[in-house]
Formats: sequence, structure tokens, C-alpha cells
Amino acid sequence: MHLSLEDLLAVRDGEATTEAAQHVASCPECAAEIEGLREVQRSLATLPEERPPHDLWPALRGELAARRQQRRWVLAGWAAACLAAAFTLVIGVRGGIEAWQEARLSRETRELVGESQRLEQQLRTYGTGSRVVSGRTAGTIVQLEDRIALIDAQLGRMGADRADSQDLLKLWQERVRLLDALVNVQTTRTAYVGL
Repeated sequence: MHLSLEDLLAVRDGEATTEAAQHVASCPECAAEIEGLREVQRSLATLPEERPPHDLWPALRGELAARRQQRRWVLAGWAAACLAAAFTLVIGVRGGIEAWQEARLSRETRELVGESQRLEQQLRTYGTGSRVVSGRTAGTIVQLEDRIALIDAQLGRMGADRADSQDLLKLWQERVRLLDALVNVQTTRTAYVGL
């Protein structure tokens, strides 16, 4: 029986057991095999040491860094585009809401101006004839007319100053409320007197 390749290599390297060394000394085939292994070892030792022409890791690392940087720029571009789109949407929606509110305020103001004109026309039908009124009724009429005159002065100033539509609407609402109260006083007086 011959030695295994592992035992032959151990004999070649001087690390074999005494049994394996005695077998090689007595077996010409195993001795020839050991001599062949030594010859291969000497041949390999005479080969020049070779290194790769150049290390690929720095180039690969540079390529990976470039791709990573490119991805960052792409992500930054998308983030900027999304931010710009969101900003545009917010401004557009806000502008639309403001325009809608301004149109609503303008429509309500026009309706109040129309109501005010209707109430003034109704007051004109009562006239300022020589009808007798009580002191209390006359005082109420004077107070209402004075408050209406103050609101008219404020409306005149606001029209010149291009005032806030909300403030303008409130003034017109108050003017219509006062005119309505004045019409009610006149209607009550007329009905009471029986004219």
C-alpha cells in the first residue's frame, strides 16, 4: 500500500511520521513521487513574482463615489422640483381663495348698496312735509340720521383710500341696518298718526 498525497507532501516538507518516512525509504514508487513533488516545488519557486498591472479598487471607489454624487444631485433636483411645485400650488390656491373671497365681498357690498338705495327711495316717499312728530320720535330720527351721516363720511374716506373690502362691507351693513331702522320709525309714525 502506497502513501496518500497528504502523507507524501508531509514527507517532502519534513513533517512526516516515522512510519511514512520508512515507507518512502523502502518504496521506490513513493520515493519517485516525492522527487516529482520536489521538482514541482523548485519549478514554482523559480517563477517570477507577478502582481496585477494596477489595483482596481481606487478606480472602483472613484466610480462609486461619482455615482453616489450623481444620485445626490438627482435627488436634490427632484426635491427642488417638488418644493417649487408645492410652492406654486400653495400660491395658486391661496390666490384663488383670496380672489373668491374678494369677489364674494364685492358681491355682498353691491347687494348692500342696492338695498341702501331701495331704503332711501322708500324714505323719500314719506317726504319731509309738515307732519307733527313727537319729541321722542324726532330724537330717534335725528340720532339715526346723524349715525348715517357719520357712516357716509367714513365711506367717502374709504372710497378715496382704497380700503379693505371687509371694512367697507361692515360699513355698508351698518348703513343698511340704520336706514332700515329709520324706515321702520317713519312707517310706525305714519301708521300711528293714520296718514
